[in-house]
Amino acid sequence: MKKLYDKFLNELEYLMDNAPFFLIILALLILRNLYNYIIKRYYKSENTELENLNNKLQEEKNLNQQKLKSYEHLEKESLTNKNELLKVKQELTETKKIYFESLNKKEQEIAKHKETNTHQKRTYERYVNFKTVEANNTRLGAHFIKNVISQIYDDIEQTEKSYKTFLGISFSVKNTKRKIPPIKALKNIFKLLDYNVTALHKENTSLKEELEHIHMFLDLIKYLKPNTNIQFNNTLKREQNNTIKIKPTLFFPFVENALKHGNLNNKHSFISIILKENEHKQLSYCLVNSAEQRLNYTTEVTTPTSFGLNALQQLLNAYYPKSKLEHKALPNNQYLSELTLSLH
Repeated sequence: MKKLYDKFLNELEYLMDNAPFFLIILALLILRNLYNYIIKRYYKSENTELENLNNKLQEEKNLNQQKLKSYEHLEKESLTNKNELLKVKQELTETKKIYFESLNKKEQEIAKHKETNTHQKRTYERYVNFKTVEANNTRLGAHFIKNVISQIYDDIEQTEKSYKTFLGISFSVKNTKRKIPPIKALKNIFKLLDYNVTALHKENTSLKEELEHIHMFLDLIKYLKPNTNIQFNNTLKREQNNTIKIKPTLFFPFVENALKHGNLNNKHSFISIILKENEHKQLSYCLVNSAEQRLNYTTEVTTPTSFGLNALQQLLNAYYPKSKLEHKALPNNQYLSELTLSLH
């Protein structure tokens, strides 16, 4: 019992010693509660004012919404009227457009027909010009044809005279010196004429076919000029000869020019042709032939003056604008004609 009493006294003494601390805490609690109460009363009053303000704003909002609906309705009506007015304006514009189109329709048709006629006329003139160029280039000289046929006629007569008959048996008393017989020469001239005629109706031909007819042309030159040494060196591949396409008779003017202006009667006369592909993937066709002796020798490139070479230059300008045609005299009485053909 005494222990309990002593314990109580000790605790009471502890409380008495710490009484100021507990009083301070109690005072702080009372002040806090009093502060909370004052703040609560203050915000309650302010909250009431805010609620009143909110109600007032809500009423104004409702009133403004009503006004907005009224304005939207007016705007919609205005837009409808505006659309109707715009529609009327568009109809008026369309009516004017139809009116003016109807009014100017004949004039426009006349102008269109004039333009079409002008275009057709220019196209036709260009077509005729191209065809004229092709016609000038695709030809064999009449003088050359006459000489070949005349030589064939003479050879046939000599052949008939050279045959004798003994006891019903015909035999030849002498041999012809020409490499190809007259009948083959006649066939070649017919084939060349046919190639020239069909060339007018063909856009292009294979390089192989062109070269076959060039060889016929050279055979006929050899027939007329037996002393001429003719060489043709083609370094192209077989596939290139078959696949490369060119205008028909494109290489003919070179051979014809060599025949007309070259010196092909003496034993040292020659025609040398080289066909190859150069380093720029272009087709190079070069012909060198023996020529008459010239006192004023020059190696400068000359402008072609013969009809065939002029026609060839026109053909190149029309169909192969990036190609080059060159003519010049060489030493030892030789003449060079070279075509560098750009196929692309």
